[in-house]
Amino acid sequence: MDLILDWIAREGYIFVSWWLMIAIAGWTVMPLAWRLLGGLPDRGYTLAKPLGLLLIGFVYWLLVSLGLLGNTTGGILVAWLIVLTLAFIALNRLRGNAISWSAYWRENRTVIIVSELLFAVLFFTWLLYRAHNPDTYTTEKPMELAFISSIMRSDTFPPNDPWLSGYAISYYYFGYVIAAMLSMLSGVTSSIGFSAMFSALFALAGTTAFGVGYNLVRARGIAQSAAEVAIDAAKRIQPRFVPLSAGMLALFLVVLMGNFQTLLIELPMQSNIVTEDYLNFWGQPRASFERLDDRMYAYDPDASLRFEPATWGYWWWFGASRVLGDYNLDGTNSGEPISEFPAFSFVLGDTHPHVLALPFVIMTIGLMLNLLLTWRAPNRYEIGLYGLIIGGLIFMNAWDGPIYLAGIIGAEALRRVMRGNGRLRIGDWWSLFMLGLGLLFIAIIAYLPFFIGFRSQASGFLPNIIQPTYFPRLFLMMGPLLLLSGAFVAVELWRGRRRMNWSLGLTIGLGLLALLISVMLLLIFLSSFNAGLYARVQGFVDMNGGWAQVLPQVLQRRFAHGLTSVVLLTIMIIVIARLFPRILGISETDDDDQVVTYAPSTGFALLLVGIGTTLLFVPDFLYIADNFGWRINTIFKFYYQAWVTLSIAGAYATYTILADARLARPAMPLRLVFGVMLVVIIAAGSIYPLAATYSRAYVERGAPSVLSIDGGDLSLSSNMIEMVHCVDR
Repeated sequence: MDLILDWIAREGYIFVSWWLMIAIAGWTVMPLAWRLLGGLPDRGYTLAKPLGLLLIGFVYWLLVSLGLLGNTTGGILVAWLIVLTLAFIALNRLRGNAISWSAYWRENRTVIIVSELLFAVLFFTWLLYRAHNPDTYTTEKPMELAFISSIMRSDTFPPNDPWLSGYAISYYYFGYVIAAMLSMLSGVTSSIGFSAMFSALFALAGTTAFGVGYNLVRARGIAQSAAEVAIDAAKRIQPRFVPLSAGMLALFLVVLMGNFQTLLIELPMQSNIVTEDYLNFWGQPRASFERLDDRMYAYDPDASLRFEPATWGYWWWFGASRVLGDYNLDGTNSGEPISEFPAFSFVLGDTHPHVLALPFVIMTIGLMLNLLLTWRAPNRYEIGLYGLIIGGLIFMNAWDGPIYLAGIIGAEALRRVMRGNGRLRIGDWWSLFMLGLGLLFIAIIAYLPFFIGFRSQASGFLPNIIQPTYFPRLFLMMGPLLLLSGAFVAVELWRGRRRMNWSLGLTIGLGLLALLISVMLLLIFLSSFNAGLYARVQGFVDMNGGWAQVLPQVLQRRFAHGLTSVVLLTIMIIVIARLFPRILGISETDDDDQVVTYAPSTGFALLLVGIGTTLLFVPDFLYIADNFGWRINTIFKFYYQAWVTLSIAGAYATYTILADARLARPAMPLRLVFGVMLVVIIAAGSIYPLAATYSRAYVERGAPSVLSIDGGDLSLSSNMIEMVHCVDR
């Protein structure tokens, strides 16, 4: 405790200053959120912090890039003032209901207070975690620290490349601009700003996930039909703690929960109680552990399960992000796709673009929900905001932009389906196309200075010939979320059984499978005529004895690993069949004359499940061609977003199965089974963050004698520091 008090006395001002800056950023855009995010029950309060940071960062970056502002604290304050002014103009000029701040406070004070307390607690907790191990020298942290330092030192934008003198950074660096902006405003060095930004990202991601989960469930507490009003009069529908609990579960699932690798592999492996057959079943050969650690893990029949993370070896926690090993036809390991998830990211400590973008990605999911709940077509101001957000995501982490552009279009399509009695007409398809085109146009124009100089490593798609994901490996990685999603779609199948549009579901699901296989075959055919494709495809075939040798092995592996495709495709088919309901025939009767029998929140959660399962499904057939040459990055980026979307859907699934009194729920024994499964998932998912943070904070560097979030001194040896001082002189 004395160490912590001493640390607070020395560096507590960092917590206060960063908390205050981020809170003010959220309050700055609340007038704008009031007008443009009115579909959400809290009118965007729980999304305001990342929204404020993104808009202030955008205005600042754009004006500095155009030479209208300097890269100074004064320039930051001017940009902040511009955003505040525009927010109040929007509040006063845009159409909307009359504002009663007192009524808004009475209705939303609980979620406001809880979200502010959550942010403060999460931010302080992760600052304290970083103070125990302020590592800035492992993995990609030196590069990330160099970007922040370079941006802080640059006179204008684009910022100077920290390695190539005279060149600008050619990377998606917007997240680092926001980190540098907050560091400059608070007057801290880049090494301190690195840790502060990392901790703020943890708090922002957690509270934004809480907000989306809260709004998704709270929207079900608002009666949407005369029948629901009658039910509300008969029962006490949705006590206030219910949406708060759903928000807390969303927070846990998104940023705190680990996958099943720790429970099913790491813990028994470290206890020496697993056989080679057990490991092979899960696709985790013993040799893969011994590559990461010098220790030998021999089976001991007399050993018992024990939880002793202090004895687990150096960086044992890293293995949870490498469970999807890919293997050549001869059984040798061809690589380990990055199967990272947010809890791993926050244990590792990198501020890589996918981590920098995480709060803003979750915020975008909240904007998708707002679009649906607004119940009308988005106006030009909302489209402008959504376009700025999509462009910002591309600028932060290019992979996320297309995913959530499709997500926004999907939310608008869902709104039109619900308004159109379960159908999309030709005019709807045209409107969706124009919406996507408009969003993309706004994103490109708004961030044009970035796009002009940006060069991507991606160069198209490659066929995934021999690496379909083995289902037990997928279960280790995504098992908690697949269980929740599977239960959810099963319950929705039961609820909508009379209206399930199986013909459409099968047509689209099997059509997607046929499309992916066709693209695979086309790329294989084109590889004979394209030098780049030839090296990746025909070169592999020739090296393994030609198609006569390769094709039987490929087909055998596809069938052996086909369970993954079957499970994911089944979920997608059920989602489509539920979202696009069947119109009953003349001879059929139904007590409900509504074609669409699900609530907007339920439809939205199903949409998230559809997005998540599609992201898991596609890399089994295609992957992005980049410098790696295999699907390491495609798995990484797609699975990470699948984790986010399925987590939020999982929080809603828990509510609708256990607590939604307006809907038919499974029988009590089935709900009890689901409740037990949920407890097991939470308990199993808690092992990883507890053990990993303990190992990082206390085992790797030993018990610290002093706490500090400044990792700058750790990244340089004494000789390097002396050299830097020599250059400065």
